[in-house]
Amino acid sequence: MKNSIFLFFFLILISTTTFSNGSTTSKGIKTIEINGKYINLNIISYTGEEIILNQLSDKKNPILEEEITKDILQYNLSNDKKNNLFKTKIKFDLLVPQNSNFKYLIKTTNSSICVNKINGNFSINNSNGKIEIDNLVGTLNIINSNNDVRLSNIVGDIYVKGLFSRVITENTLGILNIKTTNKKIKIKNAEKIGNISTSNASILAEFEGIVSNSKIATSNHNLAIKIPENHDFDFSIFGDLIHIENEFPQLKTNKFLILGTSNGTVKIKKK
Repeated sequence: MKNSIFLFFFLILISTTTFSNGSTTSKGIKTIEINGKYINLNIISYTGEEIILNQLSDKKNPILEEEITKDILQYNLSNDKKNNLFKTKIKFDLLVPQNSNFKYLIKTTNSSICVNKINGNFSINNSNGKIEIDNLVGTLNIINSNNDVRLSNIVGDIYVKGLFSRVITENTLGILNIKTTNKKIKIKNAEKIGNISTSNASILAEFEGIVSNSKIATSNHNLAIKIPENHDFDFSIFGDLIHIENEFPQLKTNKFLILGTSNGTVKIKKK
């Protein structure tokens, strides 16, 4: 019986370690750079001390290339197979120590990226895949196309540039800047906004404050904001063929939020 139990746990151990592509000591590493094509990348923290990248699917065809140059750990994950008209995305888990604070440089195409419970500064350039980030302490600089960007529980400044990307944020502390096209922007419980813009789509924004010369603008659609009753800024509104609904009296201030649209309604409401 004891031998059977030992064999059972031994097989589990093999199954959980066989698919790891290896680990790297985190000591001395400051930057993690990832280049990939046709991948699903999940970045999470764990209680260990090493950096581990696991290939979770298509394990018979490993595509990982790893290189360390000074303080930069680089992964190349090219799944751009020739003569493959129906490419499937290969899944990866990147495990990083929970007490780490790396800089992440991610450049991917036709990929999806998920980040959860990480401290670090991220620069992400991706296409044709979703980006989801939750529970992050650090700055975010994101470029994405043709899929959603969802950000929640972020402490740090955020800049998002999208092309046909819907952008949804919730619970952000820092300055929030978003620019996309032809897709909706939805902001909930932001501390402070800078410039927010899209085209041919609605904007819904709920926030506490603004930076100097903040602007929220769209075209051919409605724009709605919710702000605290005791805000310290007034509004400068522009546009053609618009209707304005404003719950606030005019303030005597030199601090303005610029709002604009065309062929739509501008709504300003109390939180």
